Amino acid sequence: MQHTKISQITPNTEIKLLVFDMGGVFVRYEWRTICNGFAQATKVSPESFIETFERVNNSHYERGKVSTAELVSRLNEALGSNLTEEEFHILWNTSLDEDVQMTKMFQGLREQFPLYLLSNINDSNFTFLETNFNVSRHFNELILSHEVGYIKPEPEIYHEVLKRSGMEPHHCLFVDDLKPNVEGARAVGLNAFQFTGFEDLRAKFDDFGIKV
Repeated sequence: MQHTKISQITPNTEIKLLVFDMGGVFVRYEWRTICNGFAQATKVSPESFIETFERVNNSHYERGKVSTAELVSRLNEALGSNLTEEEFHILWNTSLDEDVQMTKMFQGLREQFPLYLLSNINDSNFTFLETNFNVSRHFNELILSHEVGYIKPEPEIYHEVLKRSGMEPHHCLFVDDLKPNVEGARAVGLNAFQFTGFEDLRAKFDDFGIKV
């Protein structure tokens, strides 16, 4: 999709709050690598693991509705495997890494704006990222799906941003790598655009008068 179709630039709007997604924006991960690791450990095909995981999880882990122990038990029952919680955490967090170029940008942005994190994430991934990269250091506020019980693009999770910040929607700018999440934010009234890469992000920020 072309930049001019997805940015919905509002140059007369004063941006007072920047809100960032995590995975696919400043945290890199390879979903296929993760699935391949689980497939090998449970002796099924990657496609079978993905189908089974989506069926037994149904986003409950990201909503904080099931614990790691419960999820592992469901997977073991469905796959006929005997994964331990420790093995699950190792496989589940394989390939997670922080994008240093992006996090350096955050340092400059924090001098100009409060930064919020808005992420669909489970307890295992967040604990790993916080332990290894101290991701919370970049943000004034963390809005995590497994803590609030909602996931993007549900409107309730964007309203949580407005509730905690006290900001009007048009003063907020949200960045996410997934189009449905961008559209969900716009439906609530936030300015939002899709992240496709570092240089494109700089260009879109420039459209809003944000210098990095």
